[in-house]
Amino acid sequence: MKYQYFRCGEPNMYMLPYRCTVTNVSPTSSLRLAPAQPGVWCEDDPSKCTRGAKQMIFWNQAEGNNIEVSGSDLSGHPRSPAYNAKLGFADGASVLQFGDNY
Repeated sequence: MKYQYFRCGEPNMYMLPYRCTVTNVSPTSSLRLAPAQPGVWCEDDPSKCTRGAKQMIFWNQAEGNNIEVSGSDLSGHPRSPAYNAKLGFADGASVLQFGDNY
């Protein structure tokens, strides 16, 4: 049997919804949500990373994908999009949904 790298690339979708309460914001605040953009593979060149709010990753689906990848990552494994630095997602809390100027 041929080794499969963590069985990456199977057509599964995962999304964990969070409900939150924003506090200490003026009712007349002009703070608006930024429009989300699809992420792009940027492991080899961080300047290519999508800035600001990012969409959920849709990949390896019959239709509706918002990212295409091919080849290998820098460690030699097949590229497989995930919510990590290879697509410009940083660790920790995010304020990117409020745009670059937040």
